[in-house]
This record gives sequence, structure tokens and C-alpha cells, in this order.
Amino acid sequence: MMKGLGKQYRRLATGLAFGVFGGLGVFFQFLIFPGIVIVVRDEKRRKRIARNVIHRTFQAFIAFIRAIGILDWEGRGLEKLQAPGQLILANHLTLIDVVFLFSFVPNACAIVKSSLAKNPFTWGALYAAGYITNDGGPELIKDCVRELKSGSSLIIFPEGTRTAPGVMPRLKHGAMITALESNVDPTMVKITCEPISLTKGAHWWDVPDRPMYFTFEVLGKLSIEPFKGIYESTPAKGVRALSREIFRVLFPNLVDQFTKR
Repeated sequence: MMKGLGKQYRRLATGLAFGVFGGLGVFFQFLIFPGIVIVVRDEKRRKRIARNVIHRTFQAFIAFIRAIGILDWEGRGLEKLQAPGQLILANHLTLIDVVFLFSFVPNACAIVKSSLAKNPFTWGALYAAGYITNDGGPELIKDCVRELKSGSSLIIFPEGTRTAPGVMPRLKHGAMITALESNVDPTMVKITCEPISLTKGAHWWDVPDRPMYFTFEVLGKLSIEPFKGIYESTPAKGVRALSREIFRVLFPNLVDQFTKR
């Protein structure tokens, strides 16, 4: 009986959390970010202010959902994410992975869907923070490299989107090309969650029998030195080689299955 009551409470608490997040989004979108765009004319300063607002807001939101009992979490080596100009690559399990990472990383940039830049409920934040739209092509990579060179940290999920449980992850090549073109060793972050929830295709109200427990482990930097020569001579081959190594680091338990595909 108590187990059922606990699950029902967390279902209601999850609904509350989504409501709070949506309310904050509307408040910042129509009041805070337009004000930042209008008042702060210098682009670099505007982006840093907007990103700091997002960073602090996500920190508060993570503390809130932890306090109401939806989840708990621990971090290992998170202090390594404080240095500027990092290319941060992580696996993508749940809907709120990005919220956690942005709460950990100051001055973080991200790649977002181009449709969001045209959405009246999201464009303000994306424009003010200077996030990169995924229009594709070489300009996308150039924008990513430019952000890294400017001192911003760039967060990328190489999977592109959440991988549903039981499905073999497939990595997009944009993260690898960005690393090789910028000559930046990516910082690898491994995310685990037990029990898993908020996955691709799952409803928010499908809460597990106990609170989710996240672990965020910063594995360190992955050297791209062994792949640079290959990339310079045969770009596609170099990208594939780096992709295999990133897969090995993020999904060590699936390496055998990956090599058999």
C-alpha cells in the first residue's frame, strides 16, 4: 500500500515539476530574455548573461525536483567541467539529461533544432544565449568550432536524441568532426540512471516504483591525437575511427554488439 502511495505521490510531483518548468519557460521567454536582448547590445556579453540565467535556473530546478522526491543524484569529477572551452560529450538516457549538464557547466552552448529558433515560446532564450541551430552542412561545424575557440563549452549528445531502452545507440558524426576540426580533446561524461524513466517514447506519468537515481561521472578527456592523421588523409575514415572510440568509452558493455553490426 505504501509503495502505491509513494508512486502516486511521485506521479503528482512529476506533473508539478513539468508545470513549474513550463511556467519558468514562459516567464523567462516573454519577460527576461527579451529584456536581455534589448538592453545588452554587445553579443558576447549578452550570451554570457543569458547562459548564466539558464545555468542558475537549471541549478535551482534540479534542487527543487530533488527536494520533492522525484529523484536523487551524485556527481563524480564534476569540477572538471568548470574549465572554459570544453567539448563535452555524453550519452543520452532521459528527458532531463540536458538540464543536469547545463546546471553543471557555466557558459555552455548547445546545438538545438532549427524549428525551436522559430517557435515563439523558445526563440528568445535561444537567440539571447546564442545557441547553434542544426541547419546542417559545414556552417554547423564552423559555428561549433567558433564557440569553442571563443571559450564557450559546447555540450553535445553524440546520439543526437535519446536512445530508447533496448535499442543499440547510433552516433551522429557531427561531434567527431567538431572535435577534429577544432583540435579539442572531448571531455567524456557517462550518465547512468536506475531505475530508468523519462526515456524516449515514455510518458512523463510512467514513473518507476522508486525515485530515479542518476550518476554523472566525468571520465576525463579522450585524446584525438591518434585520429588526426587518419582524418587529414581520409576524413571519413578518421571520423569513423573516432566514433568507434567514443562508443567504446560511453557504451563499454555494448562494444561487442557494436563491432558485429
